[in-house]
Amino acid sequence: MTLTTTGLLGLLLFFLSVSIPKTFYVSDNPIEAPRENRVFGGGLPGFDSPYIGHTGSWDGKGGAMFGASKNPDLDQEAAMGLSWTFMCLNWSTMEPDGPVDLSQAIPTAWQSVDQFVIECKERGLNILMQAPVVGGNAGGPPEWAGRREPDRSAPENMKAAADFAEKLARRYAPGGTLASEQEWGEDFGVRAWELDNEPESYRTNWKGQAGDYAEFATRIAQRIKSVDPEAVIVMAATANGAHGGEWLEQTLDAHGLAGSPSYRENQKPYSIGPATDAVSFHLYEGLDTFFSGEDRTIGKAFQEVRTLFEQWESKAKGFEYERKTEYWHTEGNFDFIGMLSEERRAAWRWQFFTRAFASGIRKVAVMDAKPLEQIAVKRYIEVLPAPFPMVRSTRATVVQGDASVFHHHSGKDGLRNQHVWIAWADAGKGPATIEIPANAESATVFTPDGNSKPTRPIDGVYRIQLEGDEKMAAPKLIVENVSMQLPSVAPPKTMSTD
Repeated sequence: MTLTTTGLLGLLLFFLSVSIPKTFYVSDNPIEAPRENRVFGGGLPGFDSPYIGHTGSWDGKGGAMFGASKNPDLDQEAAMGLSWTFMCLNWSTMEPDGPVDLSQAIPTAWQSVDQFVIECKERGLNILMQAPVVGGNAGGPPEWAGRREPDRSAPENMKAAADFAEKLARRYAPGGTLASEQEWGEDFGVRAWELDNEPESYRTNWKGQAGDYAEFATRIAQRIKSVDPEAVIVMAATANGAHGGEWLEQTLDAHGLAGSPSYRENQKPYSIGPATDAVSFHLYEGLDTFFSGEDRTIGKAFQEVRTLFEQWESKAKGFEYERKTEYWHTEGNFDFIGMLSEERRAAWRWQFFTRAFASGIRKVAVMDAKPLEQIAVKRYIEVLPAPFPMVRSTRATVVQGDASVFHHHSGKDGLRNQHVWIAWADAGKGPATIEIPANAESATVFTPDGNSKPTRPIDGVYRIQLEGDEKMAAPKLIVENVSMQLPSVAPPKTMSTD
């Protein structure tokens, strides 16, 4: 038995180590870049940053697993230059014995969340609060709220779930109870709420209860926004794959009444479409490619979810909604097992960011970055704090080999009026050489290991050599007109293999 298990695990790890997508789809019809000076999320500092920290573990009540503090994870995220972090709150953990009256003594679990929010404020980290979490790791609604079906997520007492969500908003929204106690005013608080985690499939879930989830989401969105009209409602945090798409479509198809017997008997339809401010989804490019047997990339997963939401904009009478422009990747890295070497994972981070932004995805998760990845993430954010618009370049010329080249131009005056090019040799095809038209007298070339070097154009072009790699070639960032020269960062000493 031990030998068999070890052998199967070894085989799994081997296939994961070589499970690199062969093609990386980027949308031909990307979502337009966000407008400058827009006030999304009420204009909170850092709210528009597209990088969401998703580091470590969570206990569903403001801490990490086994009672550990989240502070080391928050420190790591702040050190990378992130403006976002993540926390999940389990309803059954926060209200295990019945509705909590916060006008009385504050329960220990709520005190833990209070401290977490305070620590985030000290580090300048906005919070993507995944709450209420009913299924998944929460194991279902608290017993006192009942269930519409055994072993499923939909609570019998749906009003109690909405009451809980309103309590969260009243305490943690900007200007809420905690903000008033801490004298923050309207400048900080939880403004992004993601409703449950992979509800279509993960552990205790809403399978067969898509309509119930739509009711849950609609009622909770209404209650949160009654407290904070600027709140951003994020859903449905679905996993990648066909099962997620089928279930998601049922949450949009209000008149299909795809739900529990109680939901169908009630005959009151719901759709998540009108209540959704930002559409979220999860993806692990390497892991999902391995298990699906086909290339599962950020651009492809995004396009599938986007297509569903656009198909249902006016399809369900009475539940029409405007076209969604906010799509957030809120969980995933290459693979959570970590089979790809740190050097290649650092290279993948730059490729992943670039392809996601070129498709128009507004936020991406920075999940469990290892030391070399942390260096790469920090550098990318320093160079591209606002990476939109990102486009596949038609101006660069590949003069040798095969390469992917993308281009960002801020279009602004001053230090940020710069051209940034991101390029890498395609995996398994050897090195490549590209020529980029020059718009300035010099540029700086950055690499994921934190190093940089100057370059100058010859005959009006920069000639850039791109190293090849069988699995994941390291990109280069070529930045023109950089008066804010960034220092070289020495990578930590580490040994990693594929």
